[in-house]
Amino acid sequence: LASGLKPGENVTPFHPTHLAGPLAGSTNCFPCTFQNRPQVQVWINGDAPQNVTAIAKTLGAAMKTHQGKEFKALVVFLTTPKTAASVRAMVTQAAKNPELKGVGLALLDSQNEAVEAYKINTSPEIKNTVFAYKNWQVAQTFVNLKADGAGVEKLGTVISRIAR
Repeated sequence: LASGLKPGENVTPFHPTHLAGPLAGSTNCFPCTFQNRPQVQVWINGDAPQNVTAIAKTLGAAMKTHQGKEFKALVVFLTTPKTAASVRAMVTQAAKNPELKGVGLALLDSQNEAVEAYKINTSPEIKNTVFAYKNWQVAQTFVNLKADGAGVEKLGTVISRIAR
């Protein structure tokens, strides 16, 4: 299953609605704000809340571990007009989890031009697309990342690599 920018491609500006994290209450561009710092974006397309929470907790822990390198993380929840209110309520509730402190949580309409720019596959089989990048350039992409031991280890390894 293919989704997302490939390693070597560049992330581009986009403006989600930030509900939590460093840009909460704004539609500021995450890559523009944090520029060349090591970053991860997780695009959620109907993934199970337990998996999303586990990925976000992994990112929160990595932000503490790599604080000196100013590692930043953003979870983008794709919505439709029908799902926007319920997803907003779920994300607002999740943002209260102390383990997610500092992780950006944002909403973006699935029809937004950024979905195409980031090559996000919105078919129901694609639950999440994860980009690890630095200096605007994608280092690694994961599709349908499972936040089990192996998935967390893979994500941690690539974060350590970009946060050097």
